[in-house]
Amino acid sequence: MSNEKQTSVKDIIGEYKKAMSQGQSNETKQPTKQQGEKQPKETNMPDLGIDESVYKHQAMQETDPDLIVGYETVKLPSQGLFYKNGLKEVDVEYMTSKDEDLLTTPSLIQSGQALPKLLKRKIKTSGVEVDKLLPGDKSALILFLRTSSYGPEYTVEVQDPRTGEYFKETVDLLKLRAKEIKEYPDENIEFSFELPMRKKLVKFRLLTSGEEEAIRKNADNIMQQYGEEYAQYSTLKMKSAITSIDGNSDRNYINKFVEAMPAYDSTKLKKKYNDVSPEFDMGYEFTAKDGYKFTAYLIVGSDFFFPND
Repeated sequence: MSNEKQTSVKDIIGEYKKAMSQGQSNETKQPTKQQGEKQPKETNMPDLGIDESVYKHQAMQETDPDLIVGYETVKLPSQGLFYKNGLKEVDVEYMTSKDEDLLTTPSLIQSGQALPKLLKRKIKTSGVEVDKLLPGDKSALILFLRTSSYGPEYTVEVQDPRTGEYFKETVDLLKLRAKEIKEYPDENIEFSFELPMRKKLVKFRLLTSGEEEAIRKNADNIMQQYGEEYAQYSTLKMKSAITSIDGNSDRNYINKFVEAMPAYDSTKLKKKYNDVSPEFDMGYEFTAKDGYKFTAYLIVGSDFFFPND
C-alpha cells in the first residue's frame, strides 16, 4: 500500500464528519430555485480510497454511547504536594468485561501483577506511571475502580472487641475519606524529625508504591535465603526513606544508624512517617448485633473486586 493510502481511522472519521457537516449546511442554506439559477454543487465525500460505508460505520461507533468506554477524573489524596510535576488528579477509565478477564488470570494473580496491570490499562492521563504513585494515591484509584464497577457496598467479617466473636457487616466504601494533610513537605519534598532519644535530626521522603513493593519482595527473599523467622520490611523501608541524619547523607552510614537505632526512636519515626503520608483513613465504625458501636481497621480481602452478591 502506498503512503497516500495510509490514512488513520481518526483522520478518516474527521474527513467524513467534515463532509457531512458541509452537506447539511448546504441543505439548510439552499434557497428556492429560481428560473435560470444554477443549482448548488453537491457535497462530495472525501476520496480516501476507502469504501464510504467503512468510515461511516466507524463514525457511528464513535458517537454511540453504548460503544464508548467513559472515564472520570479522580482527585489524589496527595493533592499535588508530593510530586515534582504537581500531579493532583488522574483520568481513570471505567472497568469493562475485558478487565475482568485480566483480574481472573491465574498467573497474574499469583505474581501479584493483576492490579498493577489493571491500573496501567485504566489510567488515561499521559505520563502517569503506577509504580511512581504514592501508596495512598494508588489506593484512591483502586477504590474508584471498585465503587464505579461493582458499587460501594462491600461485605466484611469483623471481630467484636468485647466478645472476640466475628460477625459480617456490609460497609459503604464511599464513607472512606483521605486523611487531612496537616504537615507539608519542604522544597525537596522531604520531612524532618528529631529523634527523641538520640536527638538527631532525620530527614526522610515518602516512598512510592513501586519502591514499597520492591522492598517487600527484597525482605521476603532475605528471609527465605537466610532462613530467618521474620521479614525485615520495616527496617529496609526506613533505610530507603531516610535521606540524611544530621546532614550526613552517606548511605552506608544511614544503614548502620538504622540498625543501631533505639526501639523508641524507631517507633516514633515510623509514626511520624505514617502521620504525614497522604492515605485513606481505613478506620470504619461498625455496629455489633446488640447495637454496640466501635471503630476497627477495614481490611480488604482478595474478593474486593469480586463481590458475592
